[in-house]
Amino acid sequence: MSFAAPSSAPRVRPSTVSLAVNLLFAAAALELINIILTAVYSGKIADASKRALEGTSQAGTNPNVSTLIGIVVGVVILALLVTLAIFVGKGVQIARILTWVLGGLALCCTLSTFGLSALGEAGWNEARKTDPDLPTWAEYNDQIYAAVPGWYQPVTTIIGVLMALAILGAIILLALPASHPFFRAPKQEWEPPVPGTPGGGDDVPPPPPPAGPTP
Repeated sequence: MSFAAPSSAPRVRPSTVSLAVNLLFAAAALELINIILTAVYSGKIADASKRALEGTSQAGTNPNVSTLIGIVVGVVILALLVTLAIFVGKGVQIARILTWVLGGLALCCTLSTFGLSALGEAGWNEARKTDPDLPTWAEYNDQIYAAVPGWYQPVTTIIGVLMALAILGAIILLALPASHPFFRAPKQEWEPPVPGTPGGGDDVPPPPPPAGPTP
């Protein structure tokens, strides 16, 4: 006698998880825009940087190296966000955990760009003490951003802020109690056999007839 295979009710994705997935995809889209803008205007920024540093001790600095590193890091973050969004949407628990861990790292990388600006200014001021020919930090940035459209700097800043908010929102939404059940392993429920179906009990052979009297 066989029994019906266990079955489980389909999982319904809560709105908190759906919103978290959308935020991860939105962060990935913003990162893609940032990569494209960096790649398009990196040459002009590099040329402006070389002109600003002519005749100084920093004249041999190659700004393309830092730009290339930034693009590579951006591509890694983009691939990470898309992968996490896909598997979080499928209810994969490890993807949810990695969103907290790797998403937090991506958030730190995004926020670090703002901190690096302040750190760069401090290092620049120290360098000017030994090389007075260097322009001030403000003059250097004015010369660089004069080579690109006026909207470039505010747009890239807004993109960074929106990315940080999107990743942070996804992390918080996945930590809410409403999101927990979607990532739990579904419970198997046993269904009783149905008569008239294979394995439902009708295919059991009838018992043998009683033995007759012995001659």
